[in-house]
Amino acid sequence: MATVNVYRNKLKAASRFMAVQDIRFYLNGVLIESNELQSRIVATDGHTLFASRDDAKGDNEGSFVGIIGADTVKAILAWKAPYKSANDTPVVLTTSDDLAGEHRAEWCGNVCIFRLIDGKFPDYMRVVPATLDAGISFFQPEYLLRCTKAAQDLNTSAKGMFAFKCAQDGAGIAVFSSEAFAVLMPIKTTVADVADVAWAREALPAPVVDAPVVDAVAA
Repeated sequence: MATVNVYRNKLKAASRFMAVQDIRFYLNGVLIESNELQSRIVATDGHTLFASRDDAKGDNEGSFVGIIGADTVKAILAWKAPYKSANDTPVVLTTSDDLAGEHRAEWCGNVCIFRLIDGKFPDYMRVVPATLDAGISFFQPEYLLRCTKAAQDLNTSAKGMFAFKCAQDGAGIAVFSSEAFAVLMPIKTTVADVADVAWAREALPAPVVDAPVVDAVAA
């Protein structure tokens, strides 16, 4: 048995990146990884990926790896906060030694009994770029909107702002904080480069004025 502490704002942000009724059923939820030192939440739909971490405060017990289904995530997020600072209180997951058995989620008097998705989550660490070099990539606007909403969920910016940079392989990284980020897969396109915008640093081109014509006879 393990005890895992996760926060609802990070669950909410992660839920924006999990798959919806995907044939790859193991993507229809969020991955929870936890030990006595740290907890992580990861979600992906194959095009975008979200990952967050929380260092344990002495409240995690044992080790746990499992996929919590979308229905369970939505149920936890639907709980109403009984007081203003309730969202600073973690959701406590009490897991069974039998991963195929029943598990328990508790938060501010709310309780949910759930089962894990029986599947293997992708190796998300392979997707995270090792270096960022500000390369040129093209992305679906909807993916960027997810990042805006995730930034608001995480309270890193009321306006949904986040830092963004591209890796050599074209993947984009949206960084919300030192504890949370998203990876965006680029769109395949035939456009080889981005149009030059240096023209906007210069004044309007001056019209060409024709030289006056001199009458050779009159001269």
